[in-house]
Amino acid sequence: MVKKLIPLCALVAACGCQQQVAVPTAQQLIADRALLTEWQGKCDTGAYSQLAPAQKSNLCSTTQEATISVAQMSSGKKDADFFRANTLRK
Repeated sequence: MVKKLIPLCALVAACGCQQQVAVPTAQQLIADRALLTEWQGKCDTGAYSQLAPAQKSNLCSTTQEATISVAQMSSGKKDADFFRANTLRK
């Protein structure tokens, strides 16, 4: 009985010592493009890519939001630049 209890206690202690992952907000990721790139790597092919869908969603949803926002801002900037360049030519 004691031989079974010791490994179980060790396992519980190890699980209890794991740190909670601090997930950055979408605003933090948008403001820090290096951090966004790091989290995209973690979510797409890295540490979080093999998690269950619910866990992956919890860890990667802000990364997806930030990626979409950055793409929209980039597209909007390109459209504005194109419009500005064509307007100034005339």
